[in-house]
Amino acid sequence: MRILAIQNDETDPPHLAGRWLEEQGHEIVVLHAYRGEAVPSTVPADIDALMPLGGHMGALDDHIAPWLVNERAMIVDAAKRDIPIFAICLGAQLVAASLGGEVRRSPEAEIGIYEITSTQVADPVFDLTAGTIAAQWHEDIVTKLPEGAVRLASSPLCENQIYKFGPKSYAVQFHPEIDASIIKTWEANADNAFIESGKSSVESEVAAVEPQLFEIWKPTVQRWGALIKE
Repeated sequence: MRILAIQNDETDPPHLAGRWLEEQGHEIVVLHAYRGEAVPSTVPADIDALMPLGGHMGALDDHIAPWLVNERAMIVDAAKRDIPIFAICLGAQLVAASLGGEVRRSPEAEIGIYEITSTQVADPVFDLTAGTIAAQWHEDIVTKLPEGAVRLASSPLCENQIYKFGPKSYAVQFHPEIDASIIKTWEANADNAFIESGKSSVESEVAAVEPQLFEIWKPTVQRWGALIKE
């Protein structure tokens, strides 16, 4: 399968998620939207799935990132045609904004490692156990899901940490694709979410649990990779 990873921010590539999917034989095609590569409003004919990635901008910040207009339209096109999507952080917010949900600023940013809790809805991709942790870096949250979407996990600061919105389409508010090296880059290029959090660094916090993060999220991402092959 050819998966189009839409990179909205120079510092947030597909990274581990792309590598894990490539291990399964998928091809990751990176569209560098942040540097001016054209973003189509419909899914290209040679693309089988989408991975909208994170970014420092908001889902409706078209004045900052004008390509978001087309990215939201492409998400709508993919959803209408049941083309699989795995949306991450800003990507999850773009899905909600595109499909009738709602995105708002959270009263408190999630920056660092947080536990997320399963809603106990059976799912072939997200089979979460108690104490599941995830790396977070966001100040906006999805406050209303698209019609028909199903919440799969929450955290105290973010009700919609994971949701499913199509037969093979998912959105996650956290960052399964990152490791401590990405966190180091984000801290060096501090965005508003990090500045407003009041934290000085979470790099060591993430580095300390990297093996656990990989153990949880590699098989999860690869279950999605297996699902879209069916």
